[in-house]
Amino acid sequence: MRKKILVVEDDFANQRVSCLFLDKLGYAADVAENGQEAIELVTVNAYRLIFMDCQMPIMDGFETAKTIRQLSGPNKDIPIIALTANVTVGTNGECENSGMNDVLNKPVMLESMKQMLTKWIK
Repeated sequence: MRKKILVVEDDFANQRVSCLFLDKLGYAADVAENGQEAIELVTVNAYRLIFMDCQMPIMDGFETAKTIRQLSGPNKDIPIIALTANVTVGTNGECENSGMNDVLNKPVMLESMKQMLTKWIK
């Protein structure tokens, strides 16, 4: 059974690229289009890692990460990696303050995704 990753991303093209990369790297992926869908998925599925877009409709990545950290169950301490094209000092601080573990710059490249997975999945 392949390790499962959750991709939380509202942009269809970014969803497809992330899922194709994950498949190539040997992982299965579920996709949530917004934070609310992500919360629903993490309450019923176990994941090895979450890639979380920061700017989404309904519930952004920061609020979603904070909510996940307050849950009980297997995903409470899961590595959450921010996906963002807006990497500034303020964004990095906001990611950390929301409970995210790391930041992956967009556009996502296969090698950078592989490095992030290797770093956070034991």
